[in-house]
Amino acid sequence: MNKKEIFLLTKSPHSDRTRLCFQLMEHSENAVLYLAGDGVYILLDAASLKALPKESILVCKEDLQARGVQDEGRATVPENFYELLVKEMILDDSRIYTF
Repeated sequence: MNKKEIFLLTKSPHSDRTRLCFQLMEHSENAVLYLAGDGVYILLDAASLKALPKESILVCKEDLQARGVQDEGRATVPENFYELLVKEMILDDSRIYTF
């Protein structure tokens, strides 16, 4: 089984780091994208997310609300975003990338 690759994106869509994040995700077979901070604005660009299923995109509910962004069914918005992130980060079979 391939290692799970966890991408935590907190940068805006026009950031160089965001572009790098998506370039790395293109080469991942088992990517999970966590969006927090200004990273939630990625939801406004549906084309960026087309390759990932809704279950592989998790968004911080509080950051969505603070920025007035709607997930519009393109992502999963768990009540326990940071708890899930930490649990995945401590798994032996995962790699973590932060942007």
